[in-house]
Amino acid sequence: MDPVDSAKINRRTLLLGAVLLVGGASALTRFARNSVASGEAAGPALTAEQFALLEQVCEMIIPTTDTPGAIVAGVPGFIREMLEQWSSPKSRAEIVGVLADIDRLAWSRSGAAFLELPPERRLDVVSAVDAQGVSRKDPGYSKFKYLVLVGYYQSEIGATQELRYELVPGAWRSCVPLTEIGRASAV
Repeated sequence: MDPVDSAKINRRTLLLGAVLLVGGASALTRFARNSVASGEAAGPALTAEQFALLEQVCEMIIPTTDTPGAIVAGVPGFIREMLEQWSSPKSRAEIVGVLADIDRLAWSRSGAAFLELPPERRLDVVSAVDAQGVSRKDPGYSKFKYLVLVGYYQSEIGATQELRYELVPGAWRSCVPLTEIGRASAV
C-alpha cells in the first residue's frame, strides 16, 4: 500500500522515503524542519487521550505474540515524534482524523469509547476502519498505517526479533518454502 499518490510525489516525499528506506528513521528526529527553524513551534501533536488511543490502535495492528508488539517497539512514540517534528499541518490533521474516526466508529458500534472496549471489540473496530480506509483509498489512513509499519520494522525489535537478520546470508536459492526458512529476512 503506497501512502503517496504517485501523481503528487515531490522532492520532499522522495527524500523522506529514501531516508526511511536506508534506515534513517531514528536520525530524522535530530534535524529540525524548515517551519520549526523559521520560528514556528511544532507543539504537541497529540493530547494525552489521543496518544493513549494511538498506543492501543498500534497494538491492535501489531500485537504482542511470540514477538514484542508495537508498544514495546516504541511505535506510538515514533509516530508522535514524526507528527511533532516532521509532518505538515495537513498530514497531522489527517492522522488525528484517523484516530477520531476510530473512536467515532467505536461509539457508533458499541456505545463506548475505543479505550473502554474489550480487545475483541477493538479488533472489530480497527478491522472496519482498515476496510473502509483501504476501499476508499483514504490518504490519511494510508499515511497512518505506513507510519505504524515503518515505526515497527525500523525499530531494533522489528528488525531483529520479528524479522530474521543474517549478516552474511547463504547461497542464492530462488524458490524456497517459507517453512524451511522460518521468518523473512530484515536485510
